[in-house]
Amino acid sequence: MVSVMQADFGWYPEPLDFTVGAVSISTLPDLKENTGWVGQDSGVMGDWIYAPMREQHVMGHALRFLPYPSRIFGLPKTHRLTHAAADGEEHLDFLLWALGFFVGMRLTATEAGFVDATPIKPRKLVDFLIVGPEVARAMSLAERFWQDNKAEPSRAKRWGAAVHALFIGQGPQLLQYERFIYLYGALDACFALASDLFGPVTGRITHAGRVAWLCRQLNMPVPAWADDTVGPGSPLANIRNPMLHESLFMDAPLVT
Repeated sequence: MVSVMQADFGWYPEPLDFTVGAVSISTLPDLKENTGWVGQDSGVMGDWIYAPMREQHVMGHALRFLPYPSRIFGLPKTHRLTHAAADGEEHLDFLLWALGFFVGMRLTATEAGFVDATPIKPRKLVDFLIVGPEVARAMSLAERFWQDNKAEPSRAKRWGAAVHALFIGQGPQLLQYERFIYLYGALDACFALASDLFGPVTGRITHAGRVAWLCRQLNMPVPAWADDTVGPGSPLANIRNPMLHESLFMDAPLVT
């Protein structure tokens, strides 16, 4: 059953207003108030805002700050997503993952949807630029993807998983092997989605060849770190395998 649905989301520090088909994005009226504190907040450093320190409470009173922060935190809502014929909350969730990818920021409609740190500037988490009317055009493609694939809900979920892993993998506090795990997970989610869309896949594609297969499906050049035609497996897989099975990253224990 389709119905009009809305979700207030954030955090996005710029006006963003457009309607494309059944999808509308509008800026909430208190944008300046909800974004003006950035720069004065002690949790902001560079282009990132970090999770606040955790307080210890007794009988409703804060006694002291604990020596570790809250990992999960929230930010004010700045915009509203409206869909005139939504299929449900997962439909809106998918569109927010898509919009977040297009503008290069983590966007969420949840009360506390950020982990450890999140950018305070757009286009921080991607290496491309979509601005102006092109954002609306990109959202029309996202809506078309949903409509074409809503009978296979795992496809939208894999898209969201890939975007989330890509974003989490760029957190400024991550160790190298943690970053690798998240970014590899993003690639693996893309492979799972593509193999479902382009399938059926003939034969078994090992981890050593997944990125190369994905690039060939999309007519993209295979990067040297994913080339599965030289040596025993790809350099990417040669890092992944000992890390996941032997806790070794670049021939060293993970803690180093």
